[in-house]
Order: sequence, then structure tokens, then C-alpha cells
Amino acid sequence: MLTLLKRHWMLAALVFAAVLMVLFAAVIPRKPAAGIDHALYPAIENFGGIAERHDTVDVPDPDKHYKVIFDVVRGGDDPRSINPGLMRVARAVNVFAAAGVPLENLDFVAIIHGDATRSVVNSSVYDQWFGVDNPNEPLVHALTQAGVHVRVCGQVLNHWKIADSEVNDEIDITPSALSTLAIYGNQGYAYERL
Repeated sequence: MLTLLKRHWMLAALVFAAVLMVLFAAVIPRKPAAGIDHALYPAIENFGGIAERHDTVDVPDPDKHYKVIFDVVRGGDDPRSINPGLMRVARAVNVFAAAGVPLENLDFVAIIHGDATRSVVNSSVYDQWFGVDNPNEPLVHALTQAGVHVRVCGQVLNHWKIADSEVNDEIDITPSALSTLAIYGNQGYAYERL
């Protein structure tokens, strides 16, 4: 047996290391999966789910008017997944709605540019690019139904060679994200970069 171990010491060491890894993996506590078990959707169904919280500060006042420009610049890693920035816009709407703020008191604008630009094309173009319908179309529709103004930077459309006719009909085209951010900033909108 000892002669056999001397000959195959590396194989024995690898087997021993693999057994140790399996044992350690079984006893090391794991981080719980991210997500909300019982998400609420008070304004936008199926998108931007929130957790019910009653122990918080800085709760939105239902009698106030809120103006926010969301700067959506990041794209997701998987073209089959919804843009995480747009999902956070939906979550913002749901957080305010859960606090009792009427949708008409929310003046929310999402300007899309940078790596998030692929989110704005219609499903026909998206399918040509990635082989699937644009997963963001239902979310953009839900956002606009909730009163969110969804916009895309015209400059980035030119850089990406996206024709205006290839943009989702529910998304408005601006001359530039730079000018849109300046215009809304001058009107007193809070700025959120997503």
C-alpha cells in the first residue's frame, strides 16, 4: 500500500483535497438568495416589487409632489433579462405608491443612454440582435401607464446606428441625454443615476 501511495501521491492528494472541499462546502453557511419572498406591487404589477416596511424613516408624504430624473446608463449582462435600472424606476414608483402618494403626484422621467440603450429598441430589432423579444417592452409599457416619461438620448441612437423607427413607440427621443439632464435639473428634479 505504501509503495502504491508513493507512486500515485499526486492523485491521492487531489482526491483528499476534493473530499475536504466537499466537506467544507457542506458546513459553510450560505448567503440567502436575493429577492423578496412576498413582493408588493401597489402601482406597477409584476415589476419593481417592494417589501412591506412599517419601521422606517423618510417615508414619502402623500400630500407632496415628487420630481425625479432617473439617469439609466447601465445595461444588464444578459439580453434576455430586464434592464436593472428600469426595474429600479418601477420600484421607485411602487415605493411612493405604497406610502400613499398618488401617481399624479409623481413626476418621474427616465432618460436612457450608454450601455442601457439596447433596452429601447422594438422587439423586431431586438430579436435580430439577440434572438429574443425585447424583455423591456412590457416594463416600459407599465412605466408609461403609471405616468413615467421614458426617453432615450438621440445622440446615442446615432452612435449605435439605431433608426428612430426602430425605437419602442412608447419611448420619446431627446436631442441628448446631456441636455435632458440639464433641463430637468434646472426645473428642480432630484437626480438618480441607475
